[in-house]
Amino acid sequence: MAAIPKGTRNKIVQVLKRNQGLSSTEIGEQLGLHKVTVRQHLDVLENNGYVDYTKERGRRGRPRNVYHLTEKAINQLFPRNYPGFAVSLLDAVAATDGEKKVHSLLRQQMEQRAANYFQGQKYDSLGEKVEALADFFNREGHMVEVEETRSAFVFREYHCALINIAEKYGQLCQIELSFFQNILGLPIQRECHIASGDSLCSYHIPKMNIIN
Repeated sequence: MAAIPKGTRNKIVQVLKRNQGLSSTEIGEQLGLHKVTVRQHLDVLENNGYVDYTKERGRRGRPRNVYHLTEKAINQLFPRNYPGFAVSLLDAVAATDGEKKVHSLLRQQMEQRAANYFQGQKYDSLGEKVEALADFFNREGHMVEVEETRSAFVFREYHCALINIAEKYGQLCQIELSFFQNILGLPIQRECHIASGDSLCSYHIPKMNIIN
């Protein structure tokens, strides 16, 4: 998780969140600070990837720098409650249509996201398929590492991006296991499980012939 800027820098971030773009002078006016002081803090925020600027030419004088928050700042520094919302939504589905409907929705969502990534792809070896799976789950936020041994691949997830859902609806983890087996065409064994209290999820993938 990103470190939240403190003190003056946090105030600058809050000001820029409320405005589409401001110069250092305008930020200083809102915070009661000299523009030189503001620029020093903006330099730190820019180096951390939280602010960027564009050149804006006025009626007179040199172009001024107009600062705005980056996508990284929006995504990392402001609270979101997607997991809580997702769990509440699934609770409503379960109450209305039952657990089977929840299972169906979770499976359809994973299949759709996977189809968008894997559609049309060809893999010449099991190793290439495993690396593609690792890339897919890394894109989903799971912090994956793959270790290859003489007889198997060990697929480790050090973070579960959907832990809030997995703890409430354990079928999500079974869907993930089935997803592995369908993609690889092999029997896969789960050896560690975050939702059961382990520090990671890990899967043992034996080196066998791939079922295309």
